[in-house]
Amino acid sequence: MTLTRTDLPVEAQDRAVVDQLLAAARSGTAYRVTGDAAAMRAATERFLSLPIIAPANESVTVTPATLAGLSGEWLTPAGVSRDAVLIFLHGGGYVRGNLALGRSNASEIAAQTGCRVFAPAYRQGPEDPFPAAYDDTIALARALAEAPAPYALIGESAGGGLSIAAAMGLRDDGARPPFAVSGISPFLDLTLTGESWDFNADNDMATREMGEDMIALYMQTADRRDWRASPLFGDPAGLPPLHLSLGSHEGLYSEALALAEAADRAGVAVTLDVLEGMPHGFSKYRLSAARTAIARLSNWLILQLENADG
Repeated sequence: MTLTRTDLPVEAQDRAVVDQLLAAARSGTAYRVTGDAAAMRAATERFLSLPIIAPANESVTVTPATLAGLSGEWLTPAGVSRDAVLIFLHGGGYVRGNLALGRSNASEIAAQTGCRVFAPAYRQGPEDPFPAAYDDTIALARALAEAPAPYALIGESAGGGLSIAAAMGLRDDGARPPFAVSGISPFLDLTLTGESWDFNADNDMATREMGEDMIALYMQTADRRDWRASPLFGDPAGLPPLHLSLGSHEGLYSEALALAEAADRAGVAVTLDVLEGMPHGFSKYRLSAARTAIARLSNWLILQLENADG
């Protein structure tokens, strides 16, 4: 077996901050919004304005750009020390995400790894329903596979699902694989049937109701079990080394564990970091737990790149 799981306790102060956020989420509209896409996107903007959201790393230069025909931005650390290109895919449930939602994590990963990061503005529903987000991601990944530099696929929430689905698609194409794949709080099962949606219902910022609304707007009449949307139902065999980082209080906790175990059985080297008591989206907060999660991921990426170069 090749699954390495680390359960990481968090500081009491972090737990207290999260408890306050959950209380505010239950009574406010800064995050838990249902309805149409415009309302969800406005809620994301309000959420990003909260003081708990960590800013982008100031040492990283953010430059609007296009890569493989896909608009996005380059995040370039002050000292580029490695030749690899890292793709960072933002979250937002395939509907309410934007580049700003992922910029904090993407810039920290750039700063800590010394690698350039490209963050694409992939298409979202309802304007561009499934499989638009996957199609954009796999097209970008195929272009990187044809380039000489090492590359990795990283994503948070919906972006985490996209990173893993794209790795499956590259494998099926016979393309040069990424040296690593990572999902931070990855959204892997759009059927929302994991047990943790129930046992973490009172613990998480995200809710099944929010998920249902976003999935309906993106998937529309498509099959929610399609592995391009729900990689939990795909075949993990032959994937590159895989890193998953999540909080134990996430609604999607059980689906992440299920994928880690399936990948392990298939012979994939899996690293799983579980942050005690953390909810969905915690990696973007001004918390010690968030810094720990991103630091561990960045160190893992450096190790995988060194192994690939080995």
